[in-house]
Amino acid sequence: MRASLLAIGGLSTALAALLVGCSGSVQLPRTGSNAVADLPKGPLTPRQLLRLELEGKLPAPIPRKTLRYQLKHVANARPHLSLRGAAASVALWASDTNYSYLLGQDRRVRKTVMSIDAAANGCNYPIALKVDHAQNLWAGCEFNGAFTESVVQEYAGNGTLKAQYVPGCPNAVSDCTSFSSLGYDSALDAGGDVFAALNLYSIQICNPSCLSSESAGFEWWPGGNPSATPTLISLGANCAPVCGVGYVDADGSGNLWFTFSGYNSSNTYGFGLGEITNPTTNPTFTIVEPIGTYQFFGGVYVSNGGKTLNVIDQGTRTISQYHLPLSPSGMPFNVLGPTYTNAFGLGDPVSGGFNQREKKMAIGDASAWLDIGNLASNHWHGVGNPNFYSGLSGAAYTPSDK
Repeated sequence: MRASLLAIGGLSTALAALLVGCSGSVQLPRTGSNAVADLPKGPLTPRQLLRLELEGKLPAPIPRKTLRYQLKHVANARPHLSLRGAAASVALWASDTNYSYLLGQDRRVRKTVMSIDAAANGCNYPIALKVDHAQNLWAGCEFNGAFTESVVQEYAGNGTLKAQYVPGCPNAVSDCTSFSSLGYDSALDAGGDVFAALNLYSIQICNPSCLSSESAGFEWWPGGNPSATPTLISLGANCAPVCGVGYVDADGSGNLWFTFSGYNSSNTYGFGLGEITNPTTNPTFTIVEPIGTYQFFGGVYVSNGGKTLNVIDQGTRTISQYHLPLSPSGMPFNVLGPTYTNAFGLGDPVSGGFNQREKKMAIGDASAWLDIGNLASNHWHGVGNPNFYSGLSGAAYTPSDK
């Protein structure tokens, strides 16, 4: 099985591996079928995006059954929200993905007291959220305003946009002529380096002829500098072994942990867990939990001062907890959940995180509510709100435990 270890010794090596054997554009199969992924050529309405994801023409952050549910419930007109509460009144942020709003909830998590129109700031379809130790909100956006790249945005607690990190032609690749991407999540290490998870990216290299290829990986910016040219970490081309990066977080040592999709040695499509050690100096990728471990990739969250890894499985509606460091094929020491389902059996926890005291966990549920769990009792319930509309993909307490 070629999935045990892929060393990425540097950017030039990664790009060389990416382009070996490429002729024209490499297109990756998605969602376990022979459908091909391609990046959009223009703006997409929520209905258009959901249809492309449901048809397998674009990778999706949620399972097919949930895509069908959201497509059935998404409205033709985008709602108008303009709530401007005080930063101190927000206890939890949630991402209303299909309508591109970030929603600040009160301490009871039942009332929306602040809204951020992410689309107006160039963030279309925000998914995973995180809140750092300064209570800044980080949103992983599937597309930017031009629908050419994914984007990571940083907001102050009062909802003001502070910075945005847009993937592009990477550092030290002078022959790169174009770059486009989509992604769902971001991570921040202790040194302030910012990482964007790229579920799919397309890069064109011209020297002298032009070759285009598609792959999955990360781009990162040193010291939280959004104007710096990002550095690329490639995870190989043509699903070898990674088809798409899902969700990510950084541990106390600055290593990246992420869920991903891919094919195993039996050519079976599934979802696993990966680690990249030393991502800013000598990135090395290891598959830690093999493809097939999870029914569908979900949020990744590091807690307990960087010592505990929490991985959400959208299929089983559970959260596997692992001690760090984690060896390949290591077992979780605890499993939280399953999370809430309604009377119709609906429920799909996507991504979320812990409160400051690590007593509770909140997860954005794609079925249009927040999953709130008491970690000591492992009791879960759903919290709805008229502003959640067709579904949530992310949640983050403020302050969090970061």
